Amino acid sequence: MDIVFGRAGFADQGRLGPLLLEVYGPTLAPENQAAAQALLPVSSLEDELMAADDFYFSSIELMDCCWLARDGEELAGAACVNPCVNELHYVAVRPAWRRRGIGRKLAVLALAELARRGSDHVRIEASLSLADAGGRDFAKSLGFQLVRRVETLGMRLAAGGRPE
Repeated sequence: MDIVFGRAGFADQGRLGPLLLEVYGPTLAPENQAAAQALLPVSSLEDELMAADDFYFSSIELMDCCWLARDGEELAGAACVNPCVNELHYVAVRPAWRRRGIGRKLAVLALAELARRGSDHVRIEASLSLADAGGRDFAKSLGFQLVRRVETLGMRLAAGGRPE
């Protein structure tokens, strides 16, 4: 394994979204199916995950908060934090690269970035980070603990913003 860890750069734009889609797409499909069965419009998972590139590469400030694991030209994994809300957004490692300590190393680098910027706490958005079966155990192994459970509710709106 010749994995090199480093911060994302402008040349990485367009690579984070496809990585996230590969890692999280299959896991989140049931969530989208449940919303569709309730006849609620579902924002495209692909659009949502691909938008991560725009989010993290929209400013040097945030791009500096995304760490990547590379094997040559291949992107093996990523971990990104948002210091504005003290959140670990993603720790994503491609399936072929899992169980080698890559996710842990990426998480440690990303969390150290939050600490360097003065954060004294961090949270995880559970809908993505804990979506797969191993995600919760991984988060707990890093020291995270359950603070609260959140449900996502939705409804259709008629013209003028009134409920249908």
